[in-house]
Formats: sequence, structure tokens, C-alpha cells
Amino acid sequence: MSVYQVHCSGRVLFLARELAELEKIPGGCRMEPFLWCELESGHEGRHAVKAQFAGGPTVPDPYTIWMLWPDADEFGPGRELIVLPHCPLGFLDGYVEGEGCGLYENHPGRHGWEFGPTLKTVTPDMRAWLGRLDGDLDDLDEDF
Repeated sequence: MSVYQVHCSGRVLFLARELAELEKIPGGCRMEPFLWCELESGHEGRHAVKAQFAGGPTVPDPYTIWMLWPDADEFGPGRELIVLPHCPLGFLDGYVEGEGCGLYENHPGRHGWEFGPTLKTVTPDMRAWLGRLDGDLDDLDEDF
């Protein structure tokens, strides 16, 4: 369990017809009717969450379907299910898929592995613990 919120607090409720459509996707998984935005907290633009994965032997080119929706009007005209390419950046040189960003290409905000607290937002106890591990906190970057 995390004591920090690292993702956006936007949430979406899928409509029954959307769930039925998404559950028919080849190689997909059982859908949850309620999901949270996967972008960094405080992002600009629409919210986004992975709605469904298409994969397996019947899908030669696996893909991800995303749900995008506007903050002020979750069920308005800016709501859409759309296939978006994966963000191509990885955490490590020569990364494998599991070490990639996990978001879509050209997403707003930082990459998935960069989410988390900064030195400005951690508690004094956490700052002390980090200082013991890394020596002088002044030498640390602003973000972990």
C-alpha cells in the first residue's frame, strides 16, 4: 500500500454497452466497470485508462484500447474508446515491455515509472531515511 497518490484521481464508469463491446475483444480480460485515470496527478487534457487488451494467437498485432474522457463531463462528447500506440520510452536501455512506460504515445505528464513523491512532498521521516541511504539530501535530484 502506498501513502502517496501517484496517479490522477479521475475515474470513469463504463456503460453496459461499452463493457459488452470490450469483453468481446479477442484475448481480452474480464472488465471492471469502474477504473481510475492512469496519468500523472495534475495532468492536462483528458483522463485516460487502459480499457482492454487485444492479444493471443488470433491477434497477430496485439493492441490496447484506451478510454479517454474530459474532467468536467465524463459522459459527454469528449468520451471515447480508442486504440493508441504504446509509449516507446523505457526505464532502462534495452528494456523489455514490462519495463516500459505503460502509457500511450505522447501522453501528458511524466512516464509511468517517474510517478511518485518528490523531495518537496515526502514526510520529514522519509527525508531522514533517504538521507541515511544516500548521504546528503542536497546531492539528490529534485525528483526521486
